Amino acid sequence: MTKVKTVNVGLIGAGRIGSFHGESVARRLVDAELVAVADPAPGAAAKLADALGADASYTDVAEMLSHPGLDAVIIATPARFHTNILVQAAEAGKAIFCEKPMALTLEDADRGIAAAKAAGVPLQVGFNRRWDQAFFEGRAAIDAGKIGAVQLIRSLTRDPGPFGGDPDSIPLWTIFYETLIHDFDTLLWLNPGAKPVEVFAMAGALVRPDARDKGFLDTAVVNIRFDNGSIAVAEANFSAMYGYDIRGEVFGSGGMVTMGDVRRSSMTLFDATGVSNDTWRRDTDHFVQAYTAQLASFVEAARRGVVQNAPTGADARNALAIALAAIESVSRKQPVPVS
Repeated sequence: MTKVKTVNVGLIGAGRIGSFHGESVARRLVDAELVAVADPAPGAAAKLADALGADASYTDVAEMLSHPGLDAVIIATPARFHTNILVQAAEAGKAIFCEKPMALTLEDADRGIAAAKAAGVPLQVGFNRRWDQAFFEGRAAIDAGKIGAVQLIRSLTRDPGPFGGDPDSIPLWTIFYETLIHDFDTLLWLNPGAKPVEVFAMAGALVRPDARDKGFLDTAVVNIRFDNGSIAVAEANFSAMYGYDIRGEVFGSGGMVTMGDVRRSSMTLFDATGVSNDTWRRDTDHFVQAYTAQLASFVEAARRGVVQNAPTGADARNALAIALAAIESVSRKQPVPVS
């Protein structure tokens, strides 16, 4: 039997999700090796590299991109740095996995896509919901025609409460760029072939109303009309006190499919206080299988030189176009067309 070549991966960004991705490569994937970690914060990369057994750590991305034998990179920095690092990695000839959002403007999205294309390297973006079993099976049912023509679609993200973030440290429009961006990709993916044409969004600070005057938003609802006549709704909130709630629903002319469950399992406790279920509290618990599967897909893309059946730069651009339209709609308080 032919031995599968190990893909040498470098991690850029040693924060919460970067550390989790690094752990997935180092401990959950059998055909990949975490060989380097980069992060500008003093000691951050070295600490994570030591914990995960990586060969080297860097505070400079350019130096890591020159690491001997490096095949691929995972970009898990703050969103505002994604595009420039992506272009840098492409020019270095590395396969690229970039966390969402790939960019914050359509111009930067086009720049990143063009850089990967010019370098001939695969570019995959981190929309992990596509690998969750329920969502994957839901899309399969849609493809098989089991619900007929898609008419109504819903996707929601409710982060677990209580909300403990500092509104002053959260970039403006985060709820669209980094939270609902997952839902926008999901809605596009669950409505194959359809293009969004109009968006109407509403948003407010219901969790932290004291921060509203500074532009902070923690609650949003977005209505999207597609060119096939279907209508979608995406909603988000930063503080669901009962747990981490991710769900989707597609209603069609012949039936309906639902996806996602805040409950950790089907085990239900019946006792003197009533009936209860344990719920998900962190994305890295809820989506551990999906996070791992998307990186396994990326490793295969790095090995083959092409992304297959995974979100690409173009997919990320399409989701971003909805996010930008939603931001414009909230600002203008009216429906707007999707670029």
